[in-house]
Amino acid sequence: MAEINNINFLLPNKLEDSSSSKPAGTQSESGADFSALLKDALSSVNDAQLEANEAVQKVLSGETKDIHSTMIALQKADVSLKLMLEVKNKIVEAYQEVMRTQV
Repeated sequence: MAEINNINFLLPNKLEDSSSSKPAGTQSESGADFSALLKDALSSVNDAQLEANEAVQKVLSGETKDIHSTMIALQKADVSLKLMLEVKNKIVEAYQEVMRTQV
């Protein structure tokens, strides 16, 4: 029985040692990586929207008669925008969940 108490006594020290061994800049670096990831995704969605707009303008002005490529560009832009909106919704839900947790 005394051995179990000794193990429980050592366990919190082990947890403290493992938490203090993390580098100090880990949280800010991962935050910067996440920020860069979101910026890249937004840029990609914006590029798809601009390409679709350009394709539509070319069809309307008569520069091209390739409606097939225009529709593909429009669908890519639509799907990428819908995906980005769903990601945004999940991020907002996660933030709200964190805010609801009691400390």
